[in-house]
Amino acid sequence: MRVLLAVLLLLSLQSHAQGFNIKGFTETVFIVSDIQKASQFYIDHAGWEVRSSAPVDPNLKQLWQLPEKAKITQVLLANKGEQRGYVRLIEIANVPQKVIRANTQSWDVGGIFDVNVRVADMVKKRQALQSAGWRGTSDPVSFTFGPYEVTEWITTGFDGISFAMIERIKPTLTGWPNVKNMSRVFNSTQVVNDIDTSLAFYRDVLGFQVYLEHKGASKEAGPNVLGLPYNLTTEIPRSVYILHPQKINEGSVELLQFHGAQGKNVSELASPPNLGIVTLRFPVDNLSALSKHLQQNNVKIVSRATLELPPYEQVDMLAIRTPDLTWIEFYQERTKK
Repeated sequence: MRVLLAVLLLLSLQSHAQGFNIKGFTETVFIVSDIQKASQFYIDHAGWEVRSSAPVDPNLKQLWQLPEKAKITQVLLANKGEQRGYVRLIEIANVPQKVIRANTQSWDVGGIFDVNVRVADMVKKRQALQSAGWRGTSDPVSFTFGPYEVTEWITTGFDGISFAMIERIKPTLTGWPNVKNMSRVFNSTQVVNDIDTSLAFYRDVLGFQVYLEHKGASKEAGPNVLGLPYNLTTEIPRSVYILHPQKINEGSVELLQFHGAQGKNVSELASPPNLGIVTLRFPVDNLSALSKHLQQNNVKIVSRATLELPPYEQVDMLAIRTPDLTWIEFYQERTKK
């Protein structure tokens, strides 16, 4: 216990010395080809509600390095009753776009692989999504994860957007009163080329803490949620880290590397205005201190902007790219400086 307290104190002192505190991401941003179709789909199938459809601040073009001719619309969706885990849909017209993770396998590197949500009834939800044209890397798979028994299904729909849907079997899920269809987004996975480099970036540069770590192959050959060939599940080890600034599974980042399964790399596409899950947005209490810290650690700040961003009002925001070129953003609400 004393050792644990000492470690937590050290991390707290390090964060204080840096002059900033990051929290878990509050929203994910999907760039979609048809915002009306996408928003209606998530209203119907996720049970989410529209929290805002306010006009997009023109300064987003500066942050995303878009031409002046770009026409941008947005819809902010939320799980009913929640004030976090938002999904912001963005449609961009008059610019060329590619799908970030088009025709990819689970082990293909680059971009944001999926977002995680909880579901109340996997069988019913799978049937509904399949009827709407979504497909999975495998059938839903049940497994034990630490003290939990869960069923998980990774499914992909239009614009290369993937969800990892998780139903808790045992023990009974508590603390999630708003899981009626699909919950808020609480975790997001990146398939990376070098787990040690990505881990060092999130842990040592950004100060995230390891919430969960797993290394190894499956104990038995057979069905698996990642869609590996059944006969290779015991031969292809995976490294997994879930990280969060406060060491919780809420707005957390999951890093995944396959050892022995090599596919294509779509990292160069993992930025606006391309289609798919394009970014995670993390709140920070001192953006200037974070900016200085990033530069001191040789992390290039790609762009900055000040913009109106419901529901946060006006924010200062900066964008960077991870070692695998995934675009992520940090913001500070101006009213809370």
